[in-house]
Amino acid sequence: MQGKLVRLERPRDEDYELMARWFGPDAPAAVMAATDGDVVTAEEFRRLDQSGGLRQFAVRDAEDRTVGAVHFKHQGPVGGYVLGGAIGDRELWRRGLGAEAFDLLIDHLFHARNAHRVQFTTALYNKNVLRLVTGVGFTLEGILREYFYLDGRHHDGAVWGLLRHEYYAAVEELKRTDATFSLPDAIPEEDKEEARRLLAEYVAGPFGKTSTGLLLAAAGITPAAGDQDRPHDGDRQRGAGER
Repeated sequence: MQGKLVRLERPRDEDYELMARWFGPDAPAAVMAATDGDVVTAEEFRRLDQSGGLRQFAVRDAEDRTVGAVHFKHQGPVGGYVLGGAIGDRELWRRGLGAEAFDLLIDHLFHARNAHRVQFTTALYNKNVLRLVTGVGFTLEGILREYFYLDGRHHDGAVWGLLRHEYYAAVEELKRTDATFSLPDAIPEEDKEEARRLLAEYVAGPFGKTSTGLLLAAAGITPAAGDQDRPHDGDRQRGAGER
């Protein structure tokens, strides 16, 4: 998944070491991402990712440096996902890297994995994420009172959600206002149209085979040329003296 500033890739072995450092106890990224702050080893991150319980992506910049990580996991009915992640080092915050990484992940979930609903929870002391989420179309769905604990006291959390039709409405608005915007299609639309044309030519040609044609052949029935265009008796307009 490629953006202008970053791309998302499956983690390499060394990326799990970075994740363990970034999201360990008292690490700045862990505080801002509002993780549990437990000690998690690189092997635990790797095992969780490979089990499918938490699907992780490394965030890499233009110089191929791993600068952060984002993840998703299933929640609720089919098509429901929860997001998380952060840019690891404080000096890289507020440069648009995290915003684009989450945009790429959201595009992937809706446009490639048929997501119906995407949500995430943020602490209300995280002004950077609040700036991000309030500007990209998420809906504030609820306040979790005294949900997070930091600096000797509890803080409220907020649950944010984005539904499939809201995502595609935002996509249409971007298409209207930004001539350079395009969805990250795996196969270009013109290639899909060409594939459909090739199929239509095959079916219409002398060597085209369809399941209906094979069944008719097995039954010894060979439709005469032009049968499809010939009106059936029931379709023929009755004459003046017909009953």
